Amino acid sequence: MNFEEMRNQFAILKEQLDKQEIVNDRLLRETMMIRNKDISSTKRMGFICLVACLLLMPLNLITHSWSTLFSIVTALLLLISAVVTYYIHKPVDSLNFMKDDFSTVARVMARFKKQYNQWTWCFSLILIIPWIVWACYDFAWKGVPEGTNHWKMLIPLIIAAVVGGIIGYLYHRKAVNAAQDIIDQIEKE
Repeated sequence: MNFEEMRNQFAILKEQLDKQEIVNDRLLRETMMIRNKDISSTKRMGFICLVACLLLMPLNLITHSWSTLFSIVTALLLLISAVVTYYIHKPVDSLNFMKDDFSTVARVMARFKKQYNQWTWCFSLILIIPWIVWACYDFAWKGVPEGTNHWKMLIPLIIAAVVGGIIGYLYHRKAVNAAQDIIDQIEKE
């Protein structure tokens, strides 16, 4: 085997390796796009809940199940939640997974994960716990007819709080795990 044949074989080998890297890069980017759908689904679910709750607010004017002040505060909390959700998701939404470099994607995902965890575990719990206590008081004690067992009136609220908490936690874990998966995949490369 002479020198020229070795150079040709080396060039062919290098070309095959370059093609393999391109395929791996493309697969990684497509996987990141798929995992990003999990992150986007949490935002969509939050906005669907916001719209549903705001559409149900006028029903309170008919039934008077909740005080007007409670309804206004609830609407404000929902709007604050929507604004914060939009703010946290905005950098992720602006990513182009097929073109942005991996360090930018990893940095944005790490920031998203940190902010999303802070919002969920620090701020939203501080807002939700007093809101649930107020909801219990407003629904089960205030304006309830005489002779009604207040504790039995709490059962639907407790069930709703538990179910809502579980659903919220599952969506939170889904988004955080998707962001962590993207970061892990980038670090493997």
